Amino acid sequence: MIRTFITRTLLYIFIFILFSCSDKKMDITCMSSSGAVTMYGRSFLKGKVSSIVYDDEQGCDSTLFVYNSKQHLIKTVFYLNGEENGFCKYYYNGSNRIDLHYYDGNKKETSCSIVEFDDYKNVTLCRDYVYIYPDTTHMVLLYMKQNSYDKNNRLNDAFEYHCDGIPPYKYRYCYNNDGTETEECYLATTGDIYSIIKMKRDKKGNVIEKSENFPRDTYDWTNVKIEYKYDEKGNWVECKIMDEDSESYRNKYLKRRIHYLEE
Repeated sequence: MIRTFITRTLLYIFIFILFSCSDKKMDITCMSSSGAVTMYGRSFLKGKVSSIVYDDEQGCDSTLFVYNSKQHLIKTVFYLNGEENGFCKYYYNGSNRIDLHYYDGNKKETSCSIVEFDDYKNVTLCRDYVYIYPDTTHMVLLYMKQNSYDKNNRLNDAFEYHCDGIPPYKYRYCYNNDGTETEECYLATTGDIYSIIKMKRDKKGNVIEKSENFPRDTYDWTNVKIEYKYDEKGNWVECKIMDEDSESYRNKYLKRRIHYLEE
């Protein structure tokens, strides 16, 4: 029962981080062959985004994107219920790397993330640095994830490192002809499989079906379906998450308003 609750909770957290602005660690605007894109939540939105606003029962969470005179993204400012709640500054390091420095509401630097990506806008390496109490003068590596991609530009494998005692994980991915994407996560030290996730995506690349289990504990699967509504740019503005394991389909709705720079 506890494992099932934890599994569902982690599943919701994963989906919310994947799709919402609570993961504010990576936002960058650059160009692709199909036009301008804005990196947001470790993935790319189409178009040059000027702001994103989330509305829910808990209040209003929003992000403002700040550009310089050359329309290069240099800063994002975070708001909670209309009050500024921190910001992030961007430092470009070559054409495929950006360093992001985060500050709290008191303008004190709290963390730093380094993101590297390839020419297809795939994130290849992410490193997060924070201050570890009581030392508040030097940041240390908290988290790192390295991704590699196959010849079809699909995620092939990954390595994940944590500094806080969580064991390192390796991920491997395979793809079936019916469109099913399978992610196997296993302990890097022992090779034991920790979790298996099966996903299906729509034509825009967003997950619409997701099933997960933890074979070391149980072979029961948790199942989630997701529906989207998109704006004219092809970015989702409404997301409905349905937990099929609930007796009456426990639903979660995410809504956001995306505003773009005039092009």
